[in-house]
Formats: sequence, structure tokens, C-alpha cells
Amino acid sequence: MKIKTLVAAAVVGVAALMPSASQAATAATGGFYWSPDGGAQSASLNDPRSGHCYTLRGTHPPFYAMNATDRTARYYSSAGCSGYRGSVAPGMSGNVTRYVKFG
Repeated sequence: MKIKTLVAAAVVGVAALMPSASQAATAATGGFYWSPDGGAQSASLNDPRSGHCYTLRGTHPPFYAMNATDRTARYYSSAGCSGYRGSVAPGMSGNVTRYVKFG
């Protein structure tokens, strides 16, 4: 009986640590702003979807960006968000490449 209780507790504990499907598919809350031409941060994504790879428009990457969302913005060197390069935490600014994913 003790083994069944321990196994059940372990399963419940692991399930509690895993994000639900609804959490994984939700959007970040807030805006992500960047400078597409080296000037003011005039381009934006509002409430970007988590897990979606965005191609930032602009002429001169890397772009200076402000992450005003509640999710980390990860940026990549190649289309489809491959070739991880770095990240910008919520509320922080930094240079990013053309390909960005939130989550």
C-alpha cells in the first residue's frame, strides 16, 4: 500500500511541474519594441504568441529592442528560430537578431 501511495504522489508531483497545454499556447502579455532602421524603437509586437518564431522587419540587424512582455525573448541566427544566440529577459533591453521567439 505504501508503494502505491508513493507512486501516486510522485505522479501528481511531476504533473504539477509540467506546463499545461493552455499555458504553453498562451501569448506573452505586453509589447516587444525594436528599432528597424537604427533610429527610434518604432516597430512592435503586442502580446506575441509563445513558441512562435517571429521574423523582425528592418534593414540593419542586430536591432536594439525593449522586452516589455512577461516572457523571455530568445533570439536566433536563422529563419525558423534555429541557431540560438541569446535572450532578453522581461523588462530588459538589448540587441537582438532578426528571429525572435517568446516563452
